[in-house]
Amino acid sequence: MLYRRALLQELSLSSGASLVILIAIALVTLFVRLLGEAARGELANEAVFAYLGFSLLHFLPVLLTVAIFIGAMLTLMRYWRDNEMAIWLSSGLSLNDWIRPMLTFALPMALILLLLTNSIIPWAAIKKDVYKAELLSRDDTSMVVPGIFAESQGGERVFFIESLNPLTGTVRNVFMQSRDSGKPGIVVAAEGAQKKMEDGTRFLVLSKGWRYEGEPGQAEYRIVQFDRYWIRLDPVEIKANERKQNIRQQSTLALLKIADTDARGELAGRLNVPLSLLVLAILVIPLSYVNNRAKRSYGLIAALLVFFTYHNMISVTQSWVAQGKLGLLTGMLAAHLPAIVALAAFYAYRMRMKPINLGLGRK
Repeated sequence: MLYRRALLQELSLSSGASLVILIAIALVTLFVRLLGEAARGELANEAVFAYLGFSLLHFLPVLLTVAIFIGAMLTLMRYWRDNEMAIWLSSGLSLNDWIRPMLTFALPMALILLLLTNSIIPWAAIKKDVYKAELLSRDDTSMVVPGIFAESQGGERVFFIESLNPLTGTVRNVFMQSRDSGKPGIVVAAEGAQKKMEDGTRFLVLSKGWRYEGEPGQAEYRIVQFDRYWIRLDPVEIKANERKQNIRQQSTLALLKIADTDARGELAGRLNVPLSLLVLAILVIPLSYVNNRAKRSYGLIAALLVFFTYHNMISVTQSWVAQGKLGLLTGMLAAHLPAIVALAAFYAYRMRMKPINLGLGRK
């Protein structure tokens, strides 16, 4: 019918615009945070965009749910505000006739969320862990940032460089504190560069510098001037327990076979998000009512309160399932049953109103 096609088209446009805005805000926030970590030397510069993609995938289900809820609210609120809803209701339609087009729009989105939470996000978590292991296994100088003191993965060296030429890889004004053969020492050099031998061994070659060796607090120090100072850069070995998959990286079939409360909590989280989208899509219909004689912000504020209360309830029940306080089915019922009861109450209240009083009023 005509009203269904018009509703689906406007829902798609409003939800798509909301999703683009939310993704842009999330990207800016995550990018600033990752740039700060890179500036402090906690993250390699080339890893910023990879971590940005992994983080965005992690938050995408929430962003998609919020975007669809906001898009549906804005669309139906405009229907009420412009009296289009009153016209449709006066022509013989009821609120129940709007359930089918809302579910027609929300069901494919729920399937996408199901695919994201059960397949794509666990796969991305595994890839992020592998990429993180590759970063940790790199040589010590890979995390060095000009102007920042950087500690090696083993904690035996501290590097500081004043400047770095990205084209040649040459560093200038190098400071390094290290411990060789149990003896602490400080190396200061005018410049340095990495060299890779034919057998794959990597060295940091410092030029025109000094090395100071001695125990702090003692007067005996050894001072050595050098033209070339070679330092072998060994990759850090990742322990087996660091490669172990956590519960978020397991597939849904694997989680079903694990008799563990954490696995049940992760399953509840993966299933709650698509189900919440379907409930919210129907809940939007009574929540979007706008009384043109009252302030329009009241309905939107009430809808946002219902939304955040619902999602907080989902988070709380998921943590209870993970702690073993509730079973999987009981926890999911505790999360969605109050929202379904509220949905029925809102529908019962709105159905009591006559179509002529829903937006136009009597003259």
